[in-house]
Parts: sequence; C-alpha cells; structure tokens
Amino acid sequence: MTDTSQDKPLVEADEVSKVFPVKPGLHGTVGRRWVKAVDRASISIARGEIVGLIGESGAGKSALGRLLIRLETPTAGTIRFDGEDITALRGRPLRRKRRRMQIIFQDPASSLNPRFTVRDTLKEAIRANRKRQSSRMQRAHLAALLSMVGLPLSTLDRYPKEFSGGERQRLAIARALAVEPRFIVADEPVSALDLSSRSHIVSLLDDLRRELGVALLLIVHDLEVARFLSSQINVMYLGQIVERAPTDLLFRHPRHPYTRALFEATLLPDPDSTRRSSILPGEPPSALDP
Repeated sequence: MTDTSQDKPLVEADEVSKVFPVKPGLHGTVGRRWVKAVDRASISIARGEIVGLIGESGAGKSALGRLLIRLETPTAGTIRFDGEDITALRGRPLRRKRRRMQIIFQDPASSLNPRFTVRDTLKEAIRANRKRQSSRMQRAHLAALLSMVGLPLSTLDRYPKEFSGGERQRLAIARALAVEPRFIVADEPVSALDLSSRSHIVSLLDDLRRELGVALLLIVHDLEVARFLSSQINVMYLGQIVERAPTDLLFRHPRHPYTRALFEATLLPDPDSTRRSSILPGEPPSALDP
C-alpha cells in the first residue's frame, strides 16, 4: 500500500460528467439519445499518490481518466490541476499544461508506432511537448529513461515488433515519462500482459511513484494490483463513483452491493475453495437507459 506525504490534491474533479450522443437507429434507438459515460463523478489525487479506479468494462473508467488529462472536454463539472481550473482550457495553454500530464494506454502494441524505433518514439514525445534539448542532453535523457524502465541502451534502434509485451509496455511508460510529468493516467497497464511481465510492470509503477513522486490514476480490472499499489480505491458503476475508501478498509468492509459483487466475482487462489456469492437483482445495466 502506498503512502502520500502531502494532502493537497494535485488533480481534482468535482461533479464531472461526459455525455455522448447516439445516432438514431444505433443499438435500436429511436430519436436522438445520449449516453452518460461519466455521471457527476468526483475524485481527488494527491502528489505522489496512486489512486485506484475499478469497475466492470463500460463503467466509464477510461472516459474519466481521459477527462482528467483533458483528452476529452467535460460536459459539466470542474477539473483542477495543481489548484488551477483547466476545465475550459484550449489551444496553447492546454498544451502547456499537458506537459505535466500523460497517459499509458492499455495495449502498447497498438499505441506505439510500428514504423518508429525506440529512439524515434521517445524523441517524438519530447518534441511534441516543446521540450528543447541539445543533442548531448537528449542522448543522456534517452539513456536515463531506458535505465528508469529497465531497458538497455542497445534497444534505442529497435522497433516495437522486436520486443515482448512487457518490454513494449516498459517503452510506453518511458514515453510517458519523457516530459517529466507530475500526473499519469495508467489505463489498464497490465491487462494485456502475462503474469511474469505483469509483476515487473507493477513493481516498476511502484518504484516510479516512490522515486519520482509521480501521481497516478490506476485503472485496473485486477483487484490485487489495485490493492497492492493504491492508497485509496474508487469504485465506478455506470459512470458514477459509488464507493470510495482507503484500500485496506475497502477490502475489509466493502459497503456498496456492487463493490461486494465485484469482490465475489474474482477467482480464488485455491481452486478447491468455495465462498458464498450473492446474485444482484434486476436487469443488466444499460448506459442508454440507466
């Protein structure tokens, strides 16, 4: 479990919503309909803190993460970064602010350009964020980034297809770190990896938090990963944060029926073990008609 030494939020969302239109005829809809991807969600992340965000697919976790770093514009609510309201930022002011916010996508195989070498990938991230460096400084910077994520300097001239899944995710993390961000959204950073690679990436994220003081929003399905890394966990259901608590307390005493159902749905380490499971009443939820 992680600790944070400062209580002042670095990232804060207050009653944030994001609504997407659905065209008539799509999914059997009649007339113009709307999907609430995020519905009045509030979340707070302190400097150097890892906050977990869990919930089933389609709950709105990735949409909330993209809102926090302003890859999407909220329909309603307020987003603050380091005390500054960034809800309505546009153009150059938003680009400047994004130098301190980055994202690690779920699938590095699709998020990395297959035509770019490692060197090209990292240099592009640096250039895109207007970080000027001399050639000597840039070489040292690239070497430091690779060392930070456990990749040898010899990988600079290799292509993504030459790496394993775990190595590609390390490269994606290095790209996110290239502009020295203070906040990173890690969107399912281990779900596409095997167990061995998963443990390495989890340890790497924890090291980065401790050594660099980077704050992270950790979006995961794996409850044990959330439990190991997060100081607090938010549970998301149909776009809403339905429960929030310090990690240890949440796992000891989950209060919301949906949270308890999530925990009961996880596999036990012992295949011969059994436990009582509750069945949630009602119809499966629909974001078109909550």
